[in-house]
Amino acid sequence: MTEKEEHILRQNAQEVQQQAESLQEMKIYNAMKEGIQQGKQREKRLRYSYGLGGAVAAAAAVLLTFSLLETPISNVAQEGVAQEPGITRVMTGEKASQNWSDSELFRTPSIKDPSFVTALDRNLIQPVYKSVEKNGLKVEVLGAVTDGRKVFVLHSIRNNTDQEVRRADGTLDNGAFEVPSIGAWLDIIGGDSKIAAGQTCYYVYYANLDPAVSYTKEMKFQVILTGTSPKALASSSNEYRTSMDIEFELDPLMLEDQKHTIYPDRTLTLGGQHINVRQVLYTPLSTYVDLEYDPANSKHISELINPVLINKKAETIEKLYYPGKIFTYNSVGERDKTKATLVFKASEYNPLNSLSLKAFGISASDKAQMQIVIDLNKREILESPENGLVMAEQEEGIGAGDILFRREIKNAQWLYHDTEVENSFTDAKGQIHKRQESRHYGGYTTTNKTGASTDEIPYNFGEEAQDYPQPLTLKVLKYEIPIMDTQAVELPEKK
Repeated sequence: MTEKEEHILRQNAQEVQQQAESLQEMKIYNAMKEGIQQGKQREKRLRYSYGLGGAVAAAAAVLLTFSLLETPISNVAQEGVAQEPGITRVMTGEKASQNWSDSELFRTPSIKDPSFVTALDRNLIQPVYKSVEKNGLKVEVLGAVTDGRKVFVLHSIRNNTDQEVRRADGTLDNGAFEVPSIGAWLDIIGGDSKIAAGQTCYYVYYANLDPAVSYTKEMKFQVILTGTSPKALASSSNEYRTSMDIEFELDPLMLEDQKHTIYPDRTLTLGGQHINVRQVLYTPLSTYVDLEYDPANSKHISELINPVLINKKAETIEKLYYPGKIFTYNSVGERDKTKATLVFKASEYNPLNSLSLKAFGISASDKAQMQIVIDLNKREILESPENGLVMAEQEEGIGAGDILFRREIKNAQWLYHDTEVENSFTDAKGQIHKRQESRHYGGYTTTNKTGASTDEIPYNFGEEAQDYPQPLTLKVLKYEIPIMDTQAVELPEKK
């Protein structure tokens, strides 16, 4: 959320009467979120999750039916030529110093991550300017920044060959610890993942770091490029791939003297479930609120609904809305499903009169009902996390074991809509079977103006599943059921 958007939010909130505050904040939040989502749909933006790693594989599967051939673009055995920092630059000529001056190359409306925008606005990017060239391709790390919780690597790829190439993968290695691939993302500055002959493309790689790991300064950023023909995409051979490593230093404590931490250790109760607020960490990039869901809760909590962090000092009130989230599904640093971190935009820490966390409810489901039990032969759902789950009508040409589950959700405008299920299931005799690839195009949610939505979950039990002992049991890892309950908790700074 931009500063302008937040200013409008605060201005509107101050105009309403105190007794209508909760309702008005929800309306403001919904209007703001709807506008941002519409803007995202209009943008030409590609974003890859290395943890899922399916983009190139999917493209290869589609193109396997073609018979085009391509001359190999690379031989990984060839040595890359490393450029000294600050000497070779793409497009901008020689650079005489290590000063960072390329923010405008990366300042684009397509990147909405508030931490990254803050890094540019506050000039926090550490200059790197180290590059490697191989087989007519050049990768340059221009700059990087970290606050110990997140890391951003800004880099460019120059294609000096006469063939189109594609960025296939990228990883960040920190000596003994490899930066987790789960929760690592890539933003492309304009264009798409393909790099035409003679073209330079710019990228932002970022990942969630594990706060329990003591990272060193030594970083190695690896980029893998591949040809774009069907043969190249379908092949795992190094004949069609070019791999380049750029080594540089990035101090994980580079912003340590600008951080401030408070340990409130207070409990927010929503829908009868207890959420402990363990820590609030202020850094120049973000404001992190570390949560721990009480293990004794009867429900599995997926997320808080519309959490707001409220800072009060004298007559000034600052409200931070629309946080990101770090949890088990996008960070190996959060291996415990009872823990999560809310990531708000950066806020300047000052001694406060009060600090509080407010939410309008939770998304949660009963721990005892986190499974789907289905009889394929009777096409009946015998058990599910809620009564509203149904099977869509079977489409012609799709196997009987390939199911599209469907459900209607009210108050869905706050949810992430990413139902998670196991990749294996169990038949009535306890035999475990693997999930098959589905032909359904489900897995998406369409939200209407009332906040209601349709959530579709594809799951292929396989062609032989009807012959398995029925019923079949599928474990559910995450299931969004909104429970509305507006509450707040004060977060005192302990001395």
